[in-house]
Amino acid sequence: MPLKVYPLTGSRMVVQQGAAVPVRGQAAPGAEVTVSFAGKIYRTAADSGGAWRLFLDSHTPGGPYAMEITASGEKIALDDIYVGDVWLCSGQSNMEMPMQRVKDNFPEEWQPPINSFIRQFKVPQEWEFAGPRSELSGGSWQEANAHTLDEFSAAAWFFARALYENHPAPIGLINAAWGGTPIEAWMSREALAAAEFPAKIAVSGQYNDSAQRAEITRSVETAIREWETNAAAGDRGLAEGWQNPATNIAAWDDITLPGDFAAAGLEGFCGVLWLARDFEAPASFAAHDAKVWLGTITDADTVYINGVEVGSTTYRYPPRKYPVSAGLLKKGKNRIVIRLTCNSGEGRITTGKPFRVFTHNQTVELAGTWKRRVGASAGPRPAEFFFQRQSMCLFNAMIAPVLDYPLKGVIWYQGESNDPAPHEYAALFPALINDWRGRLSGLKSRKNALPFLFVQLPIFGEPEDNNESSSWAIIREAQAQALSLPTTGMAAGLELGEWNDLHPLDKKGIGRRLALAAEKVVFGQPNTSPGPMVRGVERRGDRLFITFDNCGKGLVVARGEEKAYITVIAEGGGVFRLPVEIAGPDCVSIDVSTVGNVRQVLYAWANNPRDRHLFNADGLPVIPFRTKLPNS
Repeated sequence: MPLKVYPLTGSRMVVQQGAAVPVRGQAAPGAEVTVSFAGKIYRTAADSGGAWRLFLDSHTPGGPYAMEITASGEKIALDDIYVGDVWLCSGQSNMEMPMQRVKDNFPEEWQPPINSFIRQFKVPQEWEFAGPRSELSGGSWQEANAHTLDEFSAAAWFFARALYENHPAPIGLINAAWGGTPIEAWMSREALAAAEFPAKIAVSGQYNDSAQRAEITRSVETAIREWETNAAAGDRGLAEGWQNPATNIAAWDDITLPGDFAAAGLEGFCGVLWLARDFEAPASFAAHDAKVWLGTITDADTVYINGVEVGSTTYRYPPRKYPVSAGLLKKGKNRIVIRLTCNSGEGRITTGKPFRVFTHNQTVELAGTWKRRVGASAGPRPAEFFFQRQSMCLFNAMIAPVLDYPLKGVIWYQGESNDPAPHEYAALFPALINDWRGRLSGLKSRKNALPFLFVQLPIFGEPEDNNESSSWAIIREAQAQALSLPTTGMAAGLELGEWNDLHPLDKKGIGRRLALAAEKVVFGQPNTSPGPMVRGVERRGDRLFITFDNCGKGLVVARGEEKAYITVIAEGGGVFRLPVEIAGPDCVSIDVSTVGNVRQVLYAWANNPRDRHLFNADGLPVIPFRTKLPNS
């Protein structure tokens, strides 16, 4: 059996300071294995199956170090190794979202010097139903540089950058995230049992049959391929070349873009829709490279300019940012054409996003009246099936092997995919935290609990009034309740979201708030993270007084807003939106003389609450809350 070391041990890695770090691998059964690191020799022997493991002594931050592993005349040489702090970065798409997606927003991050003491290990995106794996299937460490930074988790990168400013030690980021995944996919069997969700365990168990998985994959892929083939075959636009700028579009119907297609008489439309617009461009456009930005599109698109394809995207979430080579645009009339595939009757081009073609110094806006014509109509496309969204499978493949290695802590950004059953999150989230902690050697006591920092969901959707049934508000409440667990911290992301984007771009703000939580929870530096949290509500005569913790130098109303509002619900069910007065550094009051008996108070309680304008003087938002009056 050839000498092998498992993936988390490699060149450019960061190992946790102050901890005994395991080095593991394979060799010939019974072979003596020697590891040299930082001037010391370590020895062990492979067992009868060839597995071997030893522990390096704990070290203070530093490097670079080299490691040499030998057995049976074979040698593995690793270099550029540092000792510092290692963070597990997990969750769904907003943790997975790479720096490349925010490059236009934060181009300075690619300017030298790029901090090469920050490194990332990207865990392979795999699932497993048979049980927890002992090792990862692959992966390697990458130092941050101009070539690798595109692939770093944006939230994790900005977190590490902010931490490094105050704690300049090497930082390792283990990126174990996967878009669209619910929390139960990241939980072990034991954690789901502790949270009392036997049905989720049972559902996951049915996918431990490889033949059944193969049949599911085959049938789903066949159905989708048939739908797409039929849509393409029936598409008159493809057959007649509607992307050609010579196509006469005068008789096509009008449509206003960006916008939902339902408003143009296409409610529930599935199939292929062609969109076209002629626009005038100055002569300078022809001499320069340009870009076309179209926001996000539901569901898939191919974009042509003057008959030439400039880009395509196969699903709804990525921003459409396509390059246009110099010479393709010309002085005078140009035409842009979008061939758009609508899968499920929700077709739209998202409003409120940049919708333009531009060079380095000139812009042509594309919003307004376009022409549209149906290329092919169809029924809804068959639904995809995602094994990675089933219970336990990501814990087994992507988390269990990592939890054998010492960590400084965890940062977590997840919750959007639990929207269909938000009330479950209050039991699932603490069960996940406690279970991950319990699997780390030496970190099982409350005092030494693994630091667990997480992002509270930001806004999403159209602004709306407070609503007790809001799914995202219920998940935010469950996230805030997890702060009752020891050594937890929260980054309140409320106003850092975007109403029209599930993947908000301000990951720098998120990362810095995670770092603020780390300063408080991990490094013991006092601050007002995560922001003001309700402490109590009391009625005195005709006024309610609401007090808060974490106010710092005091409560304020957001800049640009004349007033803040809070919703109260009366005993008889009446709902009242009432203005707030700042009554002290940690207190607000509300005149409830017109309400009668107040049963409940709601603040920022909606997917995108229109009333969310209270902050502390440090710029941190008041955490959404709902609370009943003591006498209700």
